[in-house]
Amino acid sequence: MALTELLADGDRLITLVVLLGAMILFVTETVSVDVVGLLIIVVLMLAGVLEPESALMGFSSQALITIAAMFVLSAGLIRAGALDALSRGMERLGAGSRPRMIVALMLSVAVSSAFVNNTPVVVIFLPVVLALAGKLDLAPSQLLIPMSYASILGGTCTLIGTSTNLLVSQSAQEHGMEALGIFEITGPGLVFAVVGFAFLALFGPKLLPRRASVSTAVSPENAREFVTEIMFPAASPLVGRTFQEVLGKMPGIAPLMVIRGDEIHLPPLISNPHTQFIREDDVVLLRGAPGSINAVLEKEGVELPPELGMLFEGNEKGKAVTMVELVINPNSPLIGRTIRGADFQRRFGNAAPIAVLRRDEHIRERVTSIRLRMGDTVLAVVDESRLVDLRNTANFVLLEGVDGRAVRKDKAPVAAAIMVLVVTFAALGLLPISILALAGVALMIVTDVLPMRLAYRAVDMSVVLLIAGMLALGRALEETGLVHLLAEGLVNGLQPLGPRAVIAGIYILAAILTSLVSNNAVAVLLTPVAIDVGNTMGFGPAPFLFAVLFGASACFATPMGYQTNLFVYGPGGYRFTDYLRIGVPLNVVLFATAIFVIPWVWPLTLSG
Repeated sequence: MALTELLADGDRLITLVVLLGAMILFVTETVSVDVVGLLIIVVLMLAGVLEPESALMGFSSQALITIAAMFVLSAGLIRAGALDALSRGMERLGAGSRPRMIVALMLSVAVSSAFVNNTPVVVIFLPVVLALAGKLDLAPSQLLIPMSYASILGGTCTLIGTSTNLLVSQSAQEHGMEALGIFEITGPGLVFAVVGFAFLALFGPKLLPRRASVSTAVSPENAREFVTEIMFPAASPLVGRTFQEVLGKMPGIAPLMVIRGDEIHLPPLISNPHTQFIREDDVVLLRGAPGSINAVLEKEGVELPPELGMLFEGNEKGKAVTMVELVINPNSPLIGRTIRGADFQRRFGNAAPIAVLRRDEHIRERVTSIRLRMGDTVLAVVDESRLVDLRNTANFVLLEGVDGRAVRKDKAPVAAAIMVLVVTFAALGLLPISILALAGVALMIVTDVLPMRLAYRAVDMSVVLLIAGMLALGRALEETGLVHLLAEGLVNGLQPLGPRAVIAGIYILAAILTSLVSNNAVAVLLTPVAIDVGNTMGFGPAPFLFAVLFGASACFATPMGYQTNLFVYGPGGYRFTDYLRIGVPLNVVLFATAIFVIPWVWPLTLSG
C-alpha cells in the first residue's frame, strides 16, 4: 500500500499518529501509562475512528477481567503467607553455598511466578533475599537481577503466569483460534527458563556488579549515595565558619547547592565568596552515602530542615534510632505524592525521611518536593521500637528486617486450596479461565482470606487502564487496515529468507519494543500482525503468534521493560548499563533458543 494511500485515509492516519504518540509517551515517561491508556480511548472516540461501544469494549475483555482477578488471587496468597514455604525452602536449599543459593532463588521465584503475578512475588522475596545475601557475604546486586529475570522466565511457563499470555490468548480467540490451555506453553516455557537459568548461573557472577544497600552493606565504599538536605539554624555554633571547615574534610560528602532564602547557589560552593561562609538558616543540598549523611547529622549545630520534620519532640538524639531504606511498592498510594504530602511521621510510626534515591540518579531538588515513584528508595531515620509498624504496611518494602510481616497464616491452606482449584479446573477445561478466576476471588473474600477493601486495593488500576487503552488502539489498527499493512510489510521484507526469518523478525520486534514500552502493549499490538502474517504465508498463525508471546516477555535489557526490573533497580544499587551488560547477551541466547524451539513445537507446515 503506497504512502500516499496511507496518508489519504483520515482514520488510518489518525490511528498511526495515536500509535506513534503513545509510543513516545511510553518511552519518555512524560505521563503515567494509565493516563496514556485513557488518552488513547478518548482521542480515538473524539476523532471518530471508533464508536464509543467499540472503544470501551476493552473494559469488558475476558483477558482484562482475568488479569484483574489474578491480582486479587495473588494478594490473597501473599496475605495468607502461602508463599512462605517456598521462601523457607529456598533458605534451606541455598544455605552456605553461593551457587546453590542462586539456583534455589531462581527456582523458588520462577515456580511462584508461574501462578502468581510476578511483581508481588518479587516484593515478597526481596527482603528475604537481602537477608540471605548478608549471611552469604554476597552483594544484593548479585542476586536481585537474577530474581527479577527468574520471575519473568517463570511467568512464561503457564497461561496465567503473566498478563501478556492472557492477552495473546484472547487475541487468538478473537481471530478464530482456540484459547490457549493453561499449560499449553509450559513445555517451551520450561526450555526458555532452563536456558535462562543456566546463563545466569554461569555468567551472572561475572557480569553482575557488586554493590550494596544500606541494610546489607558489604563495605563503606560500595554504599550507594543519596541526596538530602541539612540546615544550620540561627543558634548553630557553625554559623560564620566556612563550608570547607565543616563539610570539606568529611569523606563521602559532596555539597550540591546552598539554598539561602530565595537564592540558590550552585557549585563551586567552597571557593565562591557568596557561599564560602555559613549563614543563619542556610540549607545545603548534599550527596553522600548513608553513613556519611548520618555523620553530618550527628554534628552539633546541624539539623534537618523544619519541613522534613523532627523525628521526636525534645532531644531525639538520645533515642535508640536506626537508619532504614524503604522501597515504594507498586500500587502504593504514596506514588505521585511528595514527601511532605505523604505525612510519613504520622502515618508510619514516626519515620523521618531524609533522602530519596531514584534508580542511580541524584535528584537535585528539595527532598520534600520530590514526587515519589514506584521503586524509589527513601532513606529514613526511625525509632527502633517502631520497626514493626513499617514492616506491616503495604506502602513500601522495609529493607531492614524480614520477620514479623502481618499475614493470616491460619488461612494459608484455604488460599492455597482455592488457587489449586482454579488451576486444576482451568487445566481440565471445565470453565473459561475468566470465570474460574472470578470464582476464586469470590472464595477468597467469602472465606475471609482477603477482606473486600484489600481486594479492591490489590487491583493495579494503572495496568487495567493501560490494557483497556491498548485494546482500543489494537481494534483501531485492525479496523483501519493498518494491521494488514504491517503484516504485508513484514512478509514482503522477510519471506524471501524463509519462514524462520519471519519468526525471527517478529520475535526481535517484540523484544525491542518490550524493552521500551509495556509488554502488555506489545502483545496487544503485535498479536494481530503475527496472526495476519501466518495466514498470509499459509503456515497458520501459531508459530508467529508464539514468537510474539515469548518475544514480548524478553524484557531483560532495560529496567523499564518490566515492572520487576524497575522495582529491584534501587535496592540493588544498579545502573542502567548493568541491565545492558547482562540483559543483552541473555536476550541473544533466548532469541537463538526461540528460533529452534518455536518451529519444533509448532511446525512450519503449509496449511490447506
